[in-house]
Amino acid sequence: MEEKAVKQDIGKAKKILKVVKKALSKEFLWLLFVVIISIPIALTISYLITSDIHVVNKEVSHEIQEVSKIITEEDSLFRVVYGICVMGLYFSRMVVAAVKNALEAKK
Repeated sequence: MEEKAVKQDIGKAKKILKVVKKALSKEFLWLLFVVIISIPIALTISYLITSDIHVVNKEVSHEIQEVSKIITEEDSLFRVVYGICVMGLYFSRMVVAAVKNALEAKK
């Protein structure tokens, strides 16, 4: 009897471990997606904040150099906006997941 109960407990533990692994891998993929997608959003926002109306008339090569300066040099505005983008995107993902779970619970 005890052997059967132990096997059932081990089976339950394996199922729980499998669910936890799946949830962690899903969250890791979401975090990776958010970190990557936040880069162009942060670049766009920091560009809009620091740009003048005269910047529109400059050459494209100069713009590419400016973008690489933002990424490689110390630009605190980019880092702040990037952090806000990461937190905002991940927060909105968590809100969507919470609403989805709440709606599923009502069914």
